Amino acid sequence: MFWTVVRVEARNLRAERALWGLLALLAALVAGAAWSGAASARARQATVEGAVEAEERRLAEVRARLVAGIGRDDPGDPVIAGRLIAHLAVLPPAPLAALARGQGDADSARVTTDSRLSARGAEAAIAGPTVQATGAFDLAFVFVYLLPLLIIGLTYDLLAGERERGTLALVLAQPVSLRTFVLGKACLRAAVVVGVTLGLAAAALALSADGLATPGGLAHTALYLGALLAYALFWFAAAVAVNARGRTAAGNALALVGVWLVLVVAVPGLVRMAVEVAYPPPSRVELANLVRDAASEIEEELTALQGDHGAAAPAGLRLLAVQEALDARIQPVVARFRDQLAQQQRLVNRLRFLSPALVLNEAVVDLAGTGGDAARRFDGQVDAFHGQWRAFFAERARAGQRLTPADLDGLPTFAFVPEPLGDQAARVGLGVLGLLLPALALLLMSAPGLRRVGRLA
Repeated sequence: MFWTVVRVEARNLRAERALWGLLALLAALVAGAAWSGAASARARQATVEGAVEAEERRLAEVRARLVAGIGRDDPGDPVIAGRLIAHLAVLPPAPLAALARGQGDADSARVTTDSRLSARGAEAAIAGPTVQATGAFDLAFVFVYLLPLLIIGLTYDLLAGERERGTLALVLAQPVSLRTFVLGKACLRAAVVVGVTLGLAAAALALSADGLATPGGLAHTALYLGALLAYALFWFAAAVAVNARGRTAAGNALALVGVWLVLVVAVPGLVRMAVEVAYPPPSRVELANLVRDAASEIEEELTALQGDHGAAAPAGLRLLAVQEALDARIQPVVARFRDQLAQQQRLVNRLRFLSPALVLNEAVVDLAGTGGDAARRFDGQVDAFHGQWRAFFAERARAGQRLTPADLDGLPTFAFVPEPLGDQAARVGLGVLGLLLPALALLLMSAPGLRRVGRLA
């Protein structure tokens, strides 16, 4: 009888204009979000490419000045050259970078021999994991916030409509149980909505993401679609559980919208509040003051040393000592900031299971490479590279060597080392499990209610 219920429901859905209207609206939203996400990713990439070209031009100018032996500053002094030349460390876009904006703005860092913070700036250093890009219209927003509403619109009257039309008693007079009837209707609607959603999601990624053919691209896509499937199934299970309570269609709709408000809006907001109370975000003012002080002290020292004619190496060494002293002074504060951000992210990872929306959102930004884990990994590698960059010039300064055009060919280069796919898959997989288990629990809890609704019918 299950398949009989499915066939009858299929005929009913084919004539249901609301279904096709909602699916068309979903398709339009996905298309718009995919275009918006791809445009944002391309804009960020173009900005980074422009910055890389600017640094390459600057390097070419320094090389020309070394060859000609002219210029206002002395590019042959390793310490001066280390301030003139910069290397742009770039976080390569993930295969699904167009999926969610997240913390995608923190994807590059300008590295010189100056203080690490002076080179990069305060904004990228303090972007925390609890900052949600709620204003960004991307695929993550559409699926996290709007997909549940579509499911609610199609499932709030699984039983109530039959009861209110007086046809439920006639249905139950046939050799079919109420449980089979409800599951048949729910499974067909889930198959239609989930199938269309996954198809739209895959098509949007194929059109908007440029890295699907790169290593890991298909694995990331599979993880993303798996998380999206689990999220949709949770909301269908919630709809079955609400319908099993025997309310009217209006009551079911209000109850499901209330669940959406609690799980998608209220709980994530409370989690963010709890995280910020437990681990207050770093002070922008304090960090900005440190950056400004570091830059000012280096500029004052450089101005004082410009009149030290005939003693370029000692002047350079003294400036190098100033840079190292400033970094030593700033480092404990920066370490405290980063530890605070890491504590925030760890707490978010634990509390995400309180809300299916948080689970999906964390999985999406993780796979898009715009989450807190990727940002911290990039930040740590940039720190290590900054040490290599400064050491390159400091070794020559301490040895009293002049910089030559040949030295520029041996400048260190930054290469980001991504997180192993297995670690990311384990993190996302745990989130998928955190969606499927509550969905199963909701279905099991609805069984007694379905029997009660049958008696009331």
